[in-house]
Amino acid sequence: MSTVRQINEAIEHLDVREQIRLLQDLPAHLKIQPDDVAWLKAAEPAFEFWNNPEDAIYDEL
Repeated sequence: MSTVRQINEAIEHLDVREQIRLLQDLPAHLKIQPDDVAWLKAAEPAFEFWNNPEDAIYDEL
């Protein structure tokens, strides 16, 4: 089993509070700059346009 798969499975077993804490701490563990995470979060609404029933067929590609 790969390490990434083990990490994914471990995360699935965390309760919601632990997942939120992990989400807050994860950028530091991944050596991601806080500004980079902020830019990603700020960009998310730009893709909301594609979240609609008409385009749902493409969600599984």
